[in-house]
Amino acid sequence: MLKGIIPMTYCFFNKNNSIDIHAMRDQISLIKQLGSNGIACLGLATEVNKLDFIEKKKIIELVAEFSNDNLPIVITISGKNIKEYKKLIELAQFYDASWIVFQPMLKKNSTDKDCFNFFNKILGLVETKTLVGIQNAKEYIGVGLDSPEIIKLYNKFNNFRAIKGEASAILIQNEIIKYPKNLKVFNGRGGQEIIDNFLAGCSGIIPSLEGTDIFLKIYKLIQQKKIIEARKIYRKILPSIVFSMQSIDSLVCYGKRICAYRMGMKKIYDRKPGLIPTKFGIKLAKEFAKDFGKF
Repeated sequence: MLKGIIPMTYCFFNKNNSIDIHAMRDQISLIKQLGSNGIACLGLATEVNKLDFIEKKKIIELVAEFSNDNLPIVITISGKNIKEYKKLIELAQFYDASWIVFQPMLKKNSTDKDCFNFFNKILGLVETKTLVGIQNAKEYIGVGLDSPEIIKLYNKFNNFRAIKGEASAILIQNEIIKYPKNLKVFNGRGGQEIIDNFLAGCSGIIPSLEGTDIFLKIYKLIQQKKIIEARKIYRKILPSIVFSMQSIDSLVCYGKRICAYRMGMKKIYDRKPGLIPTKFGIKLAKEFAKDFGKF
């Protein structure tokens, strides 16, 4: 079963707005070198809403290329229509993804019921040998599932055994206690409340990459039940998390820059639409990157 620290890839772009394949390969290789417990792609931090099918396909291929069969792959799937979801499911299964996580396909006035109906339909399209889950991010996207609906899906689909949440440790813990023990819960939010998430019962965290080396140290200390030492390290990275996680737009603008500067990149290009970086924001991102040092 998947557990631990599984960083989500960013999507780096060239000046001409194409995907920077070289930077993506460097990033994926780095995730492996750090000793991560897996690698995730095509989530909100990957700016998946700005990518077309061909670009999503390329990122999956790059991740699979570097996994070498010994790094669990988590693929988040979202698309413009069911046909695109099906194509991405086929790709994920072809590359032996350890876990497929579905984002809901939302329309302007989508409700929680629409969200449930979509998940109820899409989960059945995956081979039962592949672990499936949903991204239940009501706090970010406005709609999601409550525990009774989660349990319905759990009872219906034998391979639905993991959830990717985006909530506070208190809210996550309140949900976990309602779930069967083999329904694993992961949280994200850039590593915010990482220690409390594990204490609340989370199996793992899917953070953005810039703090992964630090999160791995914290995770090892938690496993050793050295919570006081873990909190000391967490306090050092918390200002950076607060800086980046003001919003998803802030994360892909400034969190990505902290990551890029730590990787030794000089130029970072943004794909519209998105937050336009300010000189002050870039200065702060460089300061955080300098404090952490190169990977």
